[in-house]
Amino acid sequence: MSLLPRPKTDQLVDRYPHVRVGDGPKTLLVIPGLGDAMFDGEYGRSGAWAVRYSFRRFLDEYTVRVVSRPRGLAEGTSIRELARDYARVLETQIGPASVLGISMGGLIAQELANLRPDLVDRLVLAASGCRLADESVQIGRRLRWYALEEEWTKIRTELLREMYTGYRRTLYPRLSATVGRLRPPTPAEPADVVVSIDAVLEYDGTDRLEEIEPRTLVIGGDEDPFFPEEILRETHAGIPDAQLAMFRNARHGAYLERKEGFDNWVKGFLADETRAASL
Repeated sequence: MSLLPRPKTDQLVDRYPHVRVGDGPKTLLVIPGLGDAMFDGEYGRSGAWAVRYSFRRFLDEYTVRVVSRPRGLAEGTSIRELARDYARVLETQIGPASVLGISMGGLIAQELANLRPDLVDRLVLAASGCRLADESVQIGRRLRWYALEEEWTKIRTELLREMYTGYRRTLYPRLSATVGRLRPPTPAEPADVVVSIDAVLEYDGTDRLEEIEPRTLVIGGDEDPFFPEEILRETHAGIPDAQLAMFRNARHGAYLERKEGFDNWVKGFLADETRAASL
């Protein structure tokens, strides 16, 4: 593919920030993670082109649509309620699609597949599982405190520390905490970050895994502090038609650090070519 198609941005139903890339015959809906609550709700030129670059390997076969959550979430909004919102977007704006949910987006995606399997062709749970690991709840509570204090740089710094391995785990948080202060995250609605963290902390979809009908790929890192190996395996085992791909010595950002392998697995799964494995 010599020229990547130009991304298009708008708001679906006048509420959901949306980037559309490509014009492939099939649709891939991407539901982003917690960081979605920490930007201003407007995909600028650089953000839209970053989406295009990130999903460039999918654009021959797929129209990729990244759909953010609306700004101004009601206090107490649950993951299941957010999934109902995405179901309405699919039903009224997009139609059935394969769904890739990343981190918090994976929680929403599994509830979406549970509520409306007719709208989900294939399901990919990336760096996500049926529940948050008990050991990471304290991290979530600390992030919530930072959100209440509007310490956005501290949230970004802590998340970077939990996402990466090797030199990146030291370098990226250090950059965020120093030069990164010049460009901190800018949530359009600060309360959305608290609402989103609460929704993740309260979520447990373990008893509904067996009701997920679409074929599912569970993919992540074995050292992810939020969704570690045992959670990935529990999620995979509970879904009737599921595959598991696990990156060894990888944390929450496995989909970034191991991007080539991640893209290969997701593309193969969507094309019916994969088998469960550890990488």
